[in-house]
Amino acid sequence: MRAWQIPRKVMNNADEWRLSPLSAEDFFAGLSLILISVFSLSVYVIMMKIMKRQDKEIVGYRFLISAGFSDLLLLVNYGIWPGLTILTKSEIIPKNWRTWQQLYLDWAWFSMVSHYSVVSWSRWVAIRKPLDFRNQRRKTSYSLCGMCYLVALILVLSTHFQPWYVTFYYEPSSYGMLAENFQLYLSGGQSALFLAFHVAAIVPPIVFYIWSISLLYKRRSKMLLGHQQSVQNSIETRLLMPCLINVVTFIIGQILITVGTGEGKWAGYTVMVLFAANSALNPFLLLICSKTLRKQVLELLGVTKIATFDKLETSTVYRNIHAVNGDFCSSKLVSSETGSRRFLSLPTFRSKEELSSGTPV
Repeated sequence: MRAWQIPRKVMNNADEWRLSPLSAEDFFAGLSLILISVFSLSVYVIMMKIMKRQDKEIVGYRFLISAGFSDLLLLVNYGIWPGLTILTKSEIIPKNWRTWQQLYLDWAWFSMVSHYSVVSWSRWVAIRKPLDFRNQRRKTSYSLCGMCYLVALILVLSTHFQPWYVTFYYEPSSYGMLAENFQLYLSGGQSALFLAFHVAAIVPPIVFYIWSISLLYKRRSKMLLGHQQSVQNSIETRLLMPCLINVVTFIIGQILITVGTGEGKWAGYTVMVLFAANSALNPFLLLICSKTLRKQVLELLGVTKIATFDKLETSTVYRNIHAVNGDFCSSKLVSSETGSRRFLSLPTFRSKEELSSGTPV
């Protein structure tokens, strides 16, 4: 793991703490980690279920689903798991399993970090080459996402069995994780390796998002289609923003942990919260920035009944390119607010070049 994930000194009274009953602080630390993670995980699962239903038409959802899976793992790893160790005052697993636990934890973490580049690339392609992106096969999309997990696996397998590699483990009394040999971690090269990986991982997202925002700005300044183009830009921006904010949150969290969170058990707790929050924020960012997802989540929960696809069908962004006829125009039978049924005509394009001016999710 990373040097900034641990408090700077180990509690000397760990054995004494294990023998004493749970205190109010222990209950707060353990329960808060679990509740934050369970709540976020539940919302995330609902959103992923909705996105999975539409991933044939909305290509961008495929990348968000894959990134969401890695986030679910991290919510367990940095929220539910450490919370349980605190409440049970136990490491839960045998000590001789620590190496394999570490391998899994790092694989899940680096899988999540690798998705930043893939998701940012998908946002850029959706804006830069919308027609190509709209035609992307599901197999291609999920294969690209699978590469994130494969790269992470290769990285951990190539480092975990080196003599300089230091294993971290959950220490309940510290409310976080500790290193078996912290000095070796700092001097053996492991800390520098992970720091280099994180720096390299955030460069592509920064480049792609800046480029994407620049493209959107230029397109907005050249609007020729009036409100229709404005609607498309609004959709693009709402779907771009949660991904961009997530990268910014990740960078801020890494800076805070690197600078330091203090000493003692609350330092370990703060680190776990920061790492859990990095994944816990994602579903709420999507809900805030995407009106379409927000409506569908409320409808699924039975809070409100909304004709969601009335909104979707007003833009070529949500059209399946394979359903478009020869002159690039189609109609959709929808229900109006009064209960009557009518045909909704979608924008007509005379050529594929005109169609490509739109931007898919």
